[in-house]
Amino acid sequence: MLQALWTLLKLLVIAGIVIFLMEQDGVLSIEWEDYVISIHLGIALVSILLFLTILLFFHKIVFHLFAMPEIFRSYWQEKSLRKSHLSLTKSLVALAAGDHKHAAYHAYRAQKLLPDQYDSGVAIFLEAQAARFLGQHERATKKFNDLLENRESAFLGIRGLMQTEIENKNPERALEMAYSADRLHPKQPWILKTIYDLEIQTYKWNIVLSTLKKLEKLKAIPREDIKSDRKTIYVMLADQALGKEDIATAKTYLKKALSIDAGFIPASTRLIRIAIEADQTRKARVLTERTWKISPHPDLIKFWDLLAPENTPSKPTARLAWYQRLIEINPNAVEGQLAVAQIALDDGLWGEARTYISKAEQLDNHTGVFLAWAELERLSTRNEEAVLAWMKKAQKAKQGKRWVCQNTNHIYDAWFAIAEPYGFFNTIEWSYPNKRNKTQEKALLSSQKDEDLLLSSPS
Repeated sequence: MLQALWTLLKLLVIAGIVIFLMEQDGVLSIEWEDYVISIHLGIALVSILLFLTILLFFHKIVFHLFAMPEIFRSYWQEKSLRKSHLSLTKSLVALAAGDHKHAAYHAYRAQKLLPDQYDSGVAIFLEAQAARFLGQHERATKKFNDLLENRESAFLGIRGLMQTEIENKNPERALEMAYSADRLHPKQPWILKTIYDLEIQTYKWNIVLSTLKKLEKLKAIPREDIKSDRKTIYVMLADQALGKEDIATAKTYLKKALSIDAGFIPASTRLIRIAIEADQTRKARVLTERTWKISPHPDLIKFWDLLAPENTPSKPTARLAWYQRLIEINPNAVEGQLAVAQIALDDGLWGEARTYISKAEQLDNHTGVFLAWAELERLSTRNEEAVLAWMKKAQKAKQGKRWVCQNTNHIYDAWFAIAEPYGFFNTIEWSYPNKRNKTQEKALLSSQKDEDLLLSSPS
């Protein structure tokens, strides 16, 4: 309706102009040699206006004729661009749905349809990702390298190559890619976290410590995890120093770890061992007592035993008295009660042994307590039925504390910074094992694998 009114208005304006021109009085004379042409001024003006209109019309036709190739080119480019964007969308949907074959096809088609003046970085990246999931590593690597040629898409190429190197179990090369990504996009938490994980895998403990400081500034890791990781890194740095026989540096790092957690067994036991090897028995004893008060651990009993005096005719219970010191320091430690009970058993003091085992059972009736009862019956009464009964109880009882990976519940004989074969860092703790079925463990490992492949996508 409005369009019709607008058209009518334009016609009325044109009609008005024509009428106005026609009403102009006068005569227009044109003389040429012997000829004289006289025309009414109004008709002459309307004729000129008509001529100009026709001239403009033909000019427009000629202009469009010459512009036709460019018009067709623009039309096909726009059509090709729409098709390219559609293929790009289909590739993204297919990749999200896990249909990697069709994702690769549509990404390749999007590149071919995209006009030359447009950047095809996203399409190349999608094709590379799909190829990587299809196991076509050469194709994926080539596409990721193609992205490096363009400054705008270089980051995508570096990120893809980093993922590929991680999958190929080449953390050193992946770390180089991660450093490149960090240079392009500094202070990105997910990139720094990837660098941190890769530096741990490659045992670059000095650099790991500085990366951890950067993550702390960005608040990319919870504060408690920062403290826990830092004390573990200090212990690994101490191990490196001990490997080079640099005792002074090792002691410095171990003391730093204990300043974070005074009861950290891996740090304290290493420091105690250094003191014993240097014949610094008093220092070893003080450190053992200090740690035992906070974290009563069986490893400390081994060092306590090395420092213990021998029984003599004048002091037949010297070792028992030495071990009773552990109970005085920490009376609620079941490990201390069992340790003293074992010394009583060794000395043939059945009554004292029974007393300490009873106290241990009141504190925590785990497998070790019932095994101690069985040992007491075997040595004191030689009652095989009683021994067998205690052994059965031990089988049904809960396990005592062990070195357990908190992610997989795998039990280790000793503490390690990295829980192999899974590669988890700083997850082994002294705690009670929890029951986890194989299905749960497989799901956990599968989840970890997916996280490694995606590198915790940038947030």
